[in-house]
Amino acid sequence: MVFDLLIIGGGASGLAAAVTAKALGIEKIAVLERLSRVGKKILATGNGRCNLSHERIEPEDFRGSVDVTPVLEKFGDVKSFFENLGLYTRTDSAGRMYPYSMAATSVLDAFRLRMREDGIEEICDTEITELCFAKGQWHARTTDVDYAAPFVIFSTGGYAAPKLGTDGSAWDLLKKLDIPVVSPTPNLCPVLSDEKILRPLKGLRVKGEITLYDRDEAIRTEIGEVQFTEKALSGICVFNLSGMIDIRRFSDHYFLFNPVADLGIDLESILCTLQGTRFGMTSEEMLSGLLPKPIARLALKNRHIPADFVISDMDYRQIQMLAAQIRSLHFPVRGLAGFEQAQSTRGGIPGNALDANLQVKAHKGLFVTGEACDVHANCGGYHLHWAWASGAAAATAIAEQLCKK
Repeated sequence: MVFDLLIIGGGASGLAAAVTAKALGIEKIAVLERLSRVGKKILATGNGRCNLSHERIEPEDFRGSVDVTPVLEKFGDVKSFFENLGLYTRTDSAGRMYPYSMAATSVLDAFRLRMREDGIEEICDTEITELCFAKGQWHARTTDVDYAAPFVIFSTGGYAAPKLGTDGSAWDLLKKLDIPVVSPTPNLCPVLSDEKILRPLKGLRVKGEITLYDRDEAIRTEIGEVQFTEKALSGICVFNLSGMIDIRRFSDHYFLFNPVADLGIDLESILCTLQGTRFGMTSEEMLSGLLPKPIARLALKNRHIPADFVISDMDYRQIQMLAAQIRSLHFPVRGLAGFEQAQSTRGGIPGNALDANLQVKAHKGLFVTGEACDVHANCGGYHLHWAWASGAAAATAIAEQLCKK
């Protein structure tokens, strides 16, 4: 079966590439999807609401080896992109952009309705077993069908959320072409820590300020809700920090968590007031109106203060040391949770293997987009923005090449 453009993978970047390519005049387009339907992962994003972008997107928001600047600049305004598909958006107070309906199904519907109108073929339940170039055409082969086109966009996603179809197995198609790949690791995921510390905190959700350290250097601070499980720290703020951990040396990293960051330097005076108000009570009872009990017990344990220590016997130096401990609860990094719990993938095709339009330098006509590129970012719509932008950039470059012929 011969087409003008083959898109391997019907996720976010593949769908953006398809509708962009058609709008630019490319006629015969096929989206080859391994699952029984396209866009399955889109439906799961943003807790089913699809945080599709952010009102402030800058190249500095992205990490990895790919230069995202030309791709982002070429894409332009994401609101206009979706309005051209009949989808309107709204933005929350944190700058996160959603479909106006607040339903991820609206995003997928916008793509599928346009693809149906444009005659773009969705070929599902199709697993590509070989990708090769022969006689001026790229061939994407299954066990019984050979799909051919002069151009291919590889948009299969990464390894994160394998239950939604993105298990990274398609990357083998590129490795067989001797295309270099940065080894994949989980990104935007829970971070494993000391189970002895975490077990008493299991189930807690505590707002505060958390900082990732590499040895004694503070790497980044996030503010938000930290969720504690018996093995890991979780929550958006932890997810954002997970992508900055060097997986080759987990033991050099640790978190300091401050559950009272908004109290600032007043914490000592607050503790002194509590000491006076609850003069004959224990240290644990003194903290009960300030901290969740498990967090209070952890801070006291770290300062070697018994939970039943009578606070009337606590001097100001001990108050100061306890305040310092509460502001800097220590959690060592032991590893990252697996791809099953990750929202995205760190790794992929490196920037030195791609040109500014995401075409593989060693294989003309083959483009790589979305999560298959070595690009990662924080939570908040950045990954989906990259998916739309990279898919559109590849389609635009292909249309420009076709116009020159």
